[in-house]
Amino acid sequence: MSSVDGESAQRVATFRDSKQEGRRLFSELFGTFLLVVAAAGGGVVAALSHGAVSRSAEVAAPGLTVMAVILFMGKISGAHLNPVVSLAFAMRRDFPWRRVPGYVVTQLLGATLACLFLLAVLGNVGGLGATQPGPGINGWQALLIEAL
Repeated sequence: MSSVDGESAQRVATFRDSKQEGRRLFSELFGTFLLVVAAAGGGVVAALSHGAVSRSAEVAAPGLTVMAVILFMGKISGAHLNPVVSLAFAMRRDFPWRRVPGYVVTQLLGATLACLFLLAVLGNVGGLGATQPGPGINGWQALLIEAL
């Protein structure tokens, strides 16, 4: 057996180890927190600074955050960072269904904590980075578009 096969077997064993669940859930909470701070925080800081943060920086920050989170904690939890990703992996049978509820709750908690952090530190500015329907788009239309 090659060392690659041995490493792969070790990763599978660790992935199945239920003792690691707390570590995995904390990883998802912290990673989601960082992602939402970067994604929503860009809009908040841009609003506070009256446009000093460019749109390209606002868009690049979340992508770079996801890359960093995947690199430093991807082996721990898979770095899903989003309930839809956890559901998609479970539907593909690449992730156990029994872990989905914990991941989803933890990701939602991480996102909520990030928004509360931004609110506490920067105030209720720029809609706290929320994407809102543009002029002429009703709420139900935006909902249907997002659902699709």
